[in-house]
Amino acid sequence: MDIQSIFDAFELLESWDERFDLVADLGRELLPITAAERTDANLVRGCDTRTWLVGHLSNDRPPVLAYHADAEGPLVRGLVALLLMPFQGKTPEEILAYDPAPYIEKLGLEQALSMKRRAGMHEFLSGVKRIAAAARTAD
Repeated sequence: MDIQSIFDAFELLESWDERFDLVADLGRELLPITAAERTDANLVRGCDTRTWLVGHLSNDRPPVLAYHADAEGPLVRGLVALLLMPFQGKTPEEILAYDPAPYIEKLGLEQALSMKRRAGMHEFLSGVKRIAAAARTAD
């Protein structure tokens, strides 16, 4: 599913219960992490549900990042997939320049998520940016 399809679906769905069902289904679209990557070093700090995040820089020119992630719960796994959509396949520079606030606002996540989930979301997004910053210096 692409970003515009998500926006369209969110407009059609009348309740957050329905939207959260859709979000949970998005978890199937995550690029999986390997068992070796499921380490404490790759855990997203600040998430209530254990969530892992890694990024792999392609050999393309210019190189782009592919984020791989997983979470222990289906809703969080779906939220992770939703949060990664604007970042997948972008260069580190594009990721670092991108402000996810309008995307999050258009989805209405700040209002729909609990305070703990909002904090986890922001920590997750910080992790996305940290990986991009590290990839930029590694290239």
